[in-house]
Amino acid sequence: MSNQRAVVVGVGQVRNRPGLDGETWNPLEPARLMAIAAGRAAADSGLPGVLGQVDYVGAIPPLAWAYDDLTGRFSELAGAKPRLAEEVAAGGEGPIQLLNQVANRIADGEIRIALLVGAEAVYSRMRAAKEGAALSDWTPGGARMPGFMATMKPFGNALEQRHGVSNPVDMYPIFENALRARAGRSIAAHQRFLAELMFRYSQVAERNPFSWFPEPRTAEEIARVDARNRWIGFPYPKLMNAIMEVDQGAAAIVMSESAADDLGIAPDRRVNFLGGASAQEGWSAAERFDLASSPAYAAAARAAQAHAALGVAEVDLFDLYSCFPSAVELALDALGLSASDPRPPTQTGGLAHHGGPGNNYAMHGLANTVLRLREGAGRVGWVSGLGMSATKHAIAVLSTDRARIDAADHRASKVELPKHLFEGPALVDAPEGPAEIESYTVRFDRDGRPEQSSIYLRLPDGRRSLALGEKSDALFRLLLEVEGVGVRGRVMAGVSSSPNVFALASS
Repeated sequence: MSNQRAVVVGVGQVRNRPGLDGETWNPLEPARLMAIAAGRAAADSGLPGVLGQVDYVGAIPPLAWAYDDLTGRFSELAGAKPRLAEEVAAGGEGPIQLLNQVANRIADGEIRIALLVGAEAVYSRMRAAKEGAALSDWTPGGARMPGFMATMKPFGNALEQRHGVSNPVDMYPIFENALRARAGRSIAAHQRFLAELMFRYSQVAERNPFSWFPEPRTAEEIARVDARNRWIGFPYPKLMNAIMEVDQGAAAIVMSESAADDLGIAPDRRVNFLGGASAQEGWSAAERFDLASSPAYAAAARAAQAHAALGVAEVDLFDLYSCFPSAVELALDALGLSASDPRPPTQTGGLAHHGGPGNNYAMHGLANTVLRLREGAGRVGWVSGLGMSATKHAIAVLSTDRARIDAADHRASKVELPKHLFEGPALVDAPEGPAEIESYTVRFDRDGRPEQSSIYLRLPDGRRSLALGEKSDALFRLLLEVEGVGVRGRVMAGVSSSPNVFALASS
């Protein structure tokens, strides 16, 4: 069994941004970006011809373009002839979940050499639409919606959608405001906390040659709300939000240690997979056990540590998924770490600063973690991915430490939460009477004026509901300047499926 354990032997990345990667815009479709990244991964392994020997290709589906046969088109461009090929399920946890699954299949002898790959070209797709440019040399089919999007479960349930919570930019602020209240920080203090946290990511993005936004930014710039950094959903200005309008790709070559021996892959190219795990919360915030913690991440973390035979204290570097600050905070809390932990929380730069290429960001996290681990012997890296509304979590632990490699079991598992941690409180569609704010977000117009609040409520009997906040100066002031969590008032049921409305008790 020992020589069947998985090792990452090559990683490659690509960025295709005009002005940084050529003076003029040269739109490349996702499959072509994938082929470039895969070629670079092969070169990184020291065996450029290895793509012709892979027996498995796992591809992360792109948002920007629909393919009838993504793996077939990619394999044609890359010169790969896999025996097995598949598109994996959509979600930001996908690359790490794919790594975990491949590691298990390598350990079982089902796969010998695997290629994990993904890319996104939302920037080029949106620019082409804006400028009326024809992407005539892209594989036909992209005018259709990608298949996974047509069947994807919505971010928010019907109650949430009715109250303006239907996208990540609406949902993650709900977690953030709950986290702030639990931490006991004032709104002003918490905004400084968030800016410092995201500044740590920005510093790494600035040094990353594949970042879409390598510009230096200060914590003050990240926190300051102005025309260039407008409010999106309170408490997040733009520089705290994932940006998907990028053209980026990444790939990793993973094989059994025996295959690496047979192919003569140099030992200094090999980073061992020690173990991994995945777990899932209730689907959306309204269905969540708790808005300020992640039992699923905590459960997956415990399982991953058990497989890797080590504790969090023994990890040297992390790449924690960072679509929004709350995603990082939930992971830190589950791991028992503080935001000031001296170990870097990212090797990549984060989805707001490196750029968030759809479902494939965590492949960049994997690639950069592998590169950092190679810089020193005996190191341990932790990479996590996250999908949907902080719903799906996947973790992988990797190392170059021979003693840890021998101690680990090199497996990954899926953990199911017990019912009392998986299911949230009962939901009430149209409540009437007293209610208390559990969390909330505020949306703004293009001029930065508060426009509408979406509020998660707890009723006196513990059940949960949602409402739109009354559009009063008094409520907006509480939500934006003082503290909204814990504020009591009354909820009025919507008529004929219209939104419920929350008003302050004195209104």
